[in-house]
Amino acid sequence: MSIQLELKVTAGKPIYRGHDHYWSVIRDLGKNAHFTKHEIAQRSNDPTDKCIDDFLGRLKKAGYVETVESTFGPTAKNGRARRDVYRLVKRPAATPIINRDGSVGQQGLGQLHMWNTMRALSGFNKHELAVASTTDEVSVSVETASRYARLLEDAGYLQVLRPGGAGVARIWRLKPSMNTGPNAPKILKSKIVYDANLQEVMGTPIAEECAA
Repeated sequence: MSIQLELKVTAGKPIYRGHDHYWSVIRDLGKNAHFTKHEIAQRSNDPTDKCIDDFLGRLKKAGYVETVESTFGPTAKNGRARRDVYRLVKRPAATPIINRDGSVGQQGLGQLHMWNTMRALSGFNKHELAVASTTDEVSVSVETASRYARLLEDAGYLQVLRPGGAGVARIWRLKPSMNTGPNAPKILKSKIVYDANLQEVMGTPIAEECAA
């Protein structure tokens, strides 16, 4: 018999890091003024700022931000560090998915396209979701569309308009109250260690995003 575990997320200290968070901060800082990495770091809890550096590098190569000024100043260890001032050039609501070389990344684009489709349609089945979410750059299969919709249904995002059955496709719509914003809900897979002797999950579960 397979083991089924119900993982519960409890309230705790928010984690202010990751591309989605950095992008929301950059969009806010860049509305009416230039900004620096230090200002992003002040609104984040990235202990090393390396992830902020990496994201800014991607945005710069892709043309979303540009450097308008560079100055050099002292560091706490009596060294000298460069301080770049940036200007926001493009500010889409959804977080840009960018590879390190500045090219458009594919990770999560399928989910983003499906989310945008769900937000635009008053009702859809898995076939309509797949077709409307497929572009020249991203292909969304019917199986992928069905899986994503089922997971969002289980999470409370989607209302079932028609249950479906043999030869009849299930129809959903996005609940207006769950139209939470431009960034797609991400599906994560968790790597956990389960001790069958103790019947406990040992250590801290680690989750990573699944591509779609």
